[in-house]
Amino acid sequence: MGDACAVCHARWPRPRRRLGASSEGGPLFGCEECAGFAADYASSTLHHALAAH
Repeated sequence: MGDACAVCHARWPRPRRRLGASSEGGPLFGCEECAGFAADYASSTLHHALAAH
């Protein structure tokens, strides 16, 4: 829903960077720091990181 970062769960400032989509098809948003981290990895690695979190 974009209320918290999909990676670190920070709620403030509200995450604005779209990271991808959940398995249900909803958008996943991340904070600036986590979005930068996610951009450094392939989408398959990000999928594993989000599933493990």
